[in-house]
Amino acid sequence: MGTSYETMLVAAELTAVVAAVTETGRSALIVPVVEDRVAVIPREGAFGVAELQPIATLISKRLGCPVLTSAVFDSDVVQCCVFQDGAQTHRYVSDLAMIVEWFEDDDGEFKPRLDGKVLPPGQLPEGPLGDDAAAFAPFAVGAPHLDGITAALRNADGDRFAEGQHAKIMASLKLPPDALTVGFRHVRQDRFPSAVLVSAGASR
Repeated sequence: MGTSYETMLVAAELTAVVAAVTETGRSALIVPVVEDRVAVIPREGAFGVAELQPIATLISKRLGCPVLTSAVFDSDVVQCCVFQDGAQTHRYVSDLAMIVEWFEDDDGEFKPRLDGKVLPPGQLPEGPLGDDAAAFAPFAVGAPHLDGITAALRNADGDRFAEGQHAKIMASLKLPPDALTVGFRHVRQDRFPSAVLVSAGASR
């Protein structure tokens, strides 16, 4: 069984992020990564998965800053989404082949489907979607190295496991990946001495 986790990166200062996450009413561990870059590690819910979109939507709208969500699924694929002003503005998938769904059609044949659309026979997608370094540039520390970000998004090093590629994507943004590449259920608060734990319903 591979590695799975969900995290968020917020381009804002810690106190503001803590207030915004508290407003969502969700549990999360909030970790300062570098100045004005904060990791949010939300507690998993049903089926061991943390819902990222509702939290990212509220935070990006409340703070007016970009939010990058990241999800690694079973060591197979990385999916990242950028949120700004309450809306998703970009989506990245490390390997489209890994998110194709197969279903049995009315004719009894199994067919591939991607994002709700049936794919033509023999035209299975592969490789990354949204490997646009410019979409990730707002999260970089200092001047972004676009070629380096692109190489990480395209898995130029050929990482076998998605969590390894995800760590290199974060490193390409000049961010220490530790707090950005771990799930809530696998981390103790004392691992990050500066972390703040927000409990569900804390805003009420």
